[in-house]
Formats: sequence, C-alpha cells, structure tokens
Amino acid sequence: MKIYDTLIIGSGYTSVGYAVKNENCIICEEHQICDVNFYLPLRQFSYHHYEPRTEEGKRLQSLFDSYSLFKEGQQNTNGFEFVFCKYITEKNVDISLKCRAIRKEKRPDDIYDVTVQTNEGLSHIFARKILDTQVGEEKKFFTLLFVCDDIASVKEKLLGAFKGAEIESAFYKDRYALHIPTENLNENEIKLDVYNKWNALSINAKILYMAPVFYGRSSDSELSDESYKNPIEAFEAGYLYEKEADK
Repeated sequence: MKIYDTLIIGSGYTSVGYAVKNENCIICEEHQICDVNFYLPLRQFSYHHYEPRTEEGKRLQSLFDSYSLFKEGQQNTNGFEFVFCKYITEKNVDISLKCRAIRKEKRPDDIYDVTVQTNEGLSHIFARKILDTQVGEEKKFFTLLFVCDDIASVKEKLLGAFKGAEIESAFYKDRYALHIPTENLNENEIKLDVYNKWNALSINAKILYMAPVFYGRSSDSELSDESYKNPIEAFEAGYLYEKEADK
C-alpha cells in the first residue's frame, strides 16, 4: 500500500508547485484538464508582471516566454494548458485526472484514507496530509469569449444586459472576454440564460466559447490559484509553501 506524504485536492499552479517540491505527493483533479483556474474558466487575460524568486519558477517562466504567451500587457490564457501539461510531463508530477474525492477518513495511525471516484470506479488513496485547494461556493464569475470588430458599438448594450459584468481584450485582435458575476452555479442554466439575453440584443458580435467552469475573484487560501493573477506567482506560492513546511 503506497502512502503519500500529501494528497492535494484540485489541480493548478499552486498544486503543481507544491508537488514539484515534494515528490511524494499526488494531485486529485475531478476535471480532465490540469489548469482549471486560468485556462479553463478563461479567468485572466490582463498580464500582471511578476519576477520569479526561485530557479524552478524561472524555468517555468522561460517555458511560457518561449511560446510568447505574455506580451503587451496581456497573457494568452488559451495557450496556458499546453505549456502547463508540457511542464508537468517533464517534471513527472503525479496527477490523477477525472478523479473526485468523495470521502475522507482518518485512521488510528493518523493516515488519511480517501475514497476517490474515477472512470474505473471507486478506489483509495492514502496520505499523511490533505490539502484542499478548491474554493467555496460563494459568488462566482462566468466567462464567455466573443468576437467583434467594433467593440464601442456593443459595449454599452452588453454591460446593460449583464449587470456587474466586465469586458477585457482577449489577446487576439477583435476578441474579447465578458466576465459575468453570478450566484447560479448550474452551468446549463446560466449558459441558456446568457445565450437568450445575447440573442435578444441583436448585436454585431458572435459568441466563440463559453467557459465550462466558474471562478471566484479571490480566495483566503495560499494554495489556491484564485489568490494570484499571474500563473508563475501561483506556482511559486505552492513551491515556497512546501519549502517552508519542510522547516
């Protein structure tokens, strides 16, 4: 029976940073993609400069730079997943995708017995420590990408239809992200509501993609990507968190 030092629930840059520093670690992610905090919810297109503090952070930064994912005050969120997976593969990080933790029990020997559900059914992961990076069910944002060659003509209508929403440029020419605050976390319901409101506006703009997950503005947890605006900063937060825990 393999016993991990740490089981991290929820993948992301902080999780991977921690796992790179602690090799006896496994990450359990219920989605089929590793980056569920920047790429999947299309959370942050504006670039917030960050200088890496560690050699490992500099390596990841160099990988991002080699694919030109940061430029002119923006970051190409769409390209994050490819680079992230490339790095994870190179570092042999132990990640179980489409794996949901459904029950946690602490045994008399202080080892956690975590029941997880995958496509193959139920199984168990054993670890001395559990870190949960998932955020709560508080107010979230839902993002969609759209293309428009005259944003000035549609901006007022969009912000009027979707109260509290924000619009930002999405790296490529004439593409924009609409971030909509919502308390409804039912993906199908909100997508239908957004689609109906969008059609009713009769604007010269086309929806390209609706994000399959929501995101929060911030989290109190150091091991949550939502606490950071730069993926390298999030990675180093996890890396340094584990490093400090070793002392």
